[in-house]
Amino acid sequence: MRDFDSNRIYEILGEEFKNIYIVDCKTQQIHAFKETDVLPGFSAHMLYNDAMNQYIDHCVYEKNRDMLRIALSFNSLYTRLENAEHFNIHYQSKTDSEIHFMYTHFGCIKDHDKITQIVIGFANEDLDIRRNNLDMINNVITPSGLRRKILIVEDNDLNREMLKATLEDEYDVLEAVNGEDGLQILSQNYKDISIVLLDVVMPVCDGFEFLTRQKSDSLLASVPVIVTTGNNSQEDELKCLGLGAVDFITKPYNTRIVMSRIDSVIKLRESSMTLAAIEKDELTGLYTRQAFYHHARTLTNFMTDEIFNIVVLDVADFKLINGTYGTKKGNEVLIYLANAFKYYIKNGLLTRYEGDQLLALFHSKEKIDVDRIENNLNKIMEEAPIPNIRVKLGIYENVDTSLQIPIMCDRALMAVKSISKDFKQNIAFFTQEMNQKLLAQRQMENDFKDAIKNREFVVYFQPKYDASSEQIVGAEALVRWQKEDGTLISPGLFIPLFESDGLVVQLDEYVFETVCRFQKDRMKQGLPILPISVNLSRASIHFSDVVQRYINIIKENEIPFSCVPIELTESAALYSQQILEITNQMVNAGFKLHMDDFGSGYSSLTTLNELKFTTVKLDKSLIDYIAKPRGMKIVRQTIDLGHGLDMKVVAEGVETKEQRDCLIEMN
Repeated sequence: MRDFDSNRIYEILGEEFKNIYIVDCKTQQIHAFKETDVLPGFSAHMLYNDAMNQYIDHCVYEKNRDMLRIALSFNSLYTRLENAEHFNIHYQSKTDSEIHFMYTHFGCIKDHDKITQIVIGFANEDLDIRRNNLDMINNVITPSGLRRKILIVEDNDLNREMLKATLEDEYDVLEAVNGEDGLQILSQNYKDISIVLLDVVMPVCDGFEFLTRQKSDSLLASVPVIVTTGNNSQEDELKCLGLGAVDFITKPYNTRIVMSRIDSVIKLRESSMTLAAIEKDELTGLYTRQAFYHHARTLTNFMTDEIFNIVVLDVADFKLINGTYGTKKGNEVLIYLANAFKYYIKNGLLTRYEGDQLLALFHSKEKIDVDRIENNLNKIMEEAPIPNIRVKLGIYENVDTSLQIPIMCDRALMAVKSISKDFKQNIAFFTQEMNQKLLAQRQMENDFKDAIKNREFVVYFQPKYDASSEQIVGAEALVRWQKEDGTLISPGLFIPLFESDGLVVQLDEYVFETVCRFQKDRMKQGLPILPISVNLSRASIHFSDVVQRYINIIKENEIPFSCVPIELTESAALYSQQILEITNQMVNAGFKLHMDDFGSGYSSLTTLNELKFTTVKLDKSLIDYIAKPRGMKIVRQTIDLGHGLDMKVVAEGVETKEQRDCLIEMN
């Protein structure tokens, strides 16, 4: 396992745990992050299940062992963390004839919504609750200065009164006599409730149903639940854990333990609170995404006879707006669009979904009038605070309300994404073909890591010929994806996808490493070395330490920098101060820079003048017109320009003898 993300680990656990371990989910191997005390039977470099079973045998009080073995097996733990990103397990430990109350906290680190690491912290509950009075005061007051609220859901009057008497000196207590009433109170007060104490056995709606219904709502699910139980049933406790409960308190109640566990859960929750708990976006006044999900589900469940539509509004080139006019003007644009959105969409919910994207769920018995929407959209663009703004709409019409709200939204987002580069079309509707394309893209993203590991990406070398001698003078590295079953995936499918989601950074480095190893092997065999150029994508250029990483790879393979030139596409190399600094670092290290696809897009003379390219490669689109008089003049002038700047000129996509002869004549 590589370096740990210390900040993320402490964000999950806090810094009070003496022993912290990380489990690599792929290998299930344990790694020590912080090991102050020796835990009997539990040590680094063991497999998780082996270590946990030994720890349970050595340290856990006998009556707790069976429950913990089931609850803390790797598969149970992984499944639990998929539903709740962190939780506590409390148990008793017996050492030297003394019984201690212990707890272990579990959290997870994810990569693209997949759990990659499990974080485990061990603590002694008796020591953890020794807080000074000031700490106690701080822990019962919310950040806003108000006392925290606790909801007790308990049908037994005596038990409910006992809990209330224990808590009311430090918390404001809300009460419910069954799960149905509890859900109603939680739904109305979820923003103010810090924790729920939930009995399992109740009439009308028991604890299991309460947890199930709470879990289905993203905002209600953000409120932690401690289950109060009197039967010590391992099966019930495991079921509650699977439904999202974070802890247990057994009856009869021990005041010290009750206060300790409530305080621990609240402190943990508030240390990791995010914007998901905020109802309204500060800039636009629209709902935040998580609040929108909550209210959208309520709306679609309540208004079952209505036809719902989702529309997403996306501002084209919003980063360019911020860069040109400044962030203040960019914010003004977003506020204007939010107000316009509210004006035109009457019967629905609106959210600032992400950055410059606004989204609305609305109901209507009438079919969407595209002409009217287009007229309204044109008016919005004409009256915007800045000129020439381009706004696009993606629409998911007559939504399938059985789908989860995020999936409904994704369909509108797919529609707007389909026209993101279309300058003529501003409105698009979701189709099933888009959905199939998205599923295929998600599958490629999910397969990427294994494809890198299994070397499914095959690197080919496209030769470069000297036009006069017709001798091979170098090559360009091209990558193809051949899956283990022999299926070939076109680079036209996976390259644009990986460029948009950032995975291309890893792919670029993979290709670069492959070429370096190839050159190293040729050197070892005493074979001639020809330069093989490798493409560096725009995403890789902006990656923080790309230059140093590539330098390290060159040095590890002990090859000259000149044998692996770096190709930058014309669009990726578009001149800026940042690009100038990065390319200068490369040249100073010893790399040769080639400009790829010249003539396909921006053709910036400033870029050619300022950046230290040694070779310019003409795009195939120029070569295709070489037989026409005007096309021939453009190619000739471009070649002369390259030579005048002391650069070699390479022509891409030469397919006919006539094209070759023209290029030879142009030198």
